[in-house]
Amino acid sequence: MMTSNAHRPPLIGALLTLSLIVFGAPWSPSQVASAQSQQLFLSVTDGSGEPVTDLRTDELIVQWDDVDCETLDLELIHWPVRVTVFVDNGDGGRAALQDMREGLKLFVDAIPAEVEVALATLAGRAQFVTQLTSDREELVRGIDLIVPDSAGARFRDALVEEAGRLIDDDERQYFPVIVMVASDGPEGSSSQQGAYDEMLDRMTAASATVHTLMFTSGSPAQGQQVQIGMNLRNRTSGTYEALAISTGFRSMLPELGQNIARKHHLVSNQYRVTYAPPEGTTSVTAVRVSTSREAVTLTPTMDGNIQ
Repeated sequence: MMTSNAHRPPLIGALLTLSLIVFGAPWSPSQVASAQSQQLFLSVTDGSGEPVTDLRTDELIVQWDDVDCETLDLELIHWPVRVTVFVDNGDGGRAALQDMREGLKLFVDAIPAEVEVALATLAGRAQFVTQLTSDREELVRGIDLIVPDSAGARFRDALVEEAGRLIDDDERQYFPVIVMVASDGPEGSSSQQGAYDEMLDRMTAASATVHTLMFTSGSPAQGQQVQIGMNLRNRTSGTYEALAISTGFRSMLPELGQNIARKHHLVSNQYRVTYAPPEGTTSVTAVRVSTSREAVTLTPTMDGNIQ
């Protein structure tokens, strides 16, 4: 059903490009005509950056190539961020470990109290010292339990295992954030190229964001973790930061914690919009979301994963 343009209040709009539609939706443009309804996610903030939680359906317009869709439902959802931190306590991270621990305590302080965080070490194989918890005292105790190990860190293996856990969580209603506190020292992983490629796809499918803070020695014989971290930055819209001195963990980890806190504030207060495409549509190049509500900012996504 079309929505009339007559007497419509001025609209404030945000655009989703075709690339988001193609990669974010389970259908292709040739299937659009038979689609009964589609969904997108929408963050709405006021002038101070605070989430707007009282938007009404009649204030919202979804358009495909400037043609109005019928808005079927506007549901406020509260999906939190969930954080898993992997720490390189192996041979390469030994010199930086104390700075990593101090930075992690400040990182935990910067994360909102309701957000669950898990901590794992990388030496030998990934081992959790603290399972997902919002208990800050337990997390600090876990940080203090991270001790050096002579084994090589399994950077790639940890990511492969974590991606498997995420994709197996069929009831996932949260946005995974993975933080790799690492070094470019000896890599002890055994997973093969196929498992690595599958990991990248699974991270994308799970709407995960991966941030890597890498203490780098600059040795040309080491550092495949550097390339993995950069690939994950590009695939998950995360970050990759190289640290020439380990004390950088003390400043960059709390800064990252503040960024994750901002993300959590937005993704845990957004709308899931269900709408019907225009009748007879066989292709689409852009989706626009507009509102008649003044002085607000719209951030539409296909999966709700705001960066």
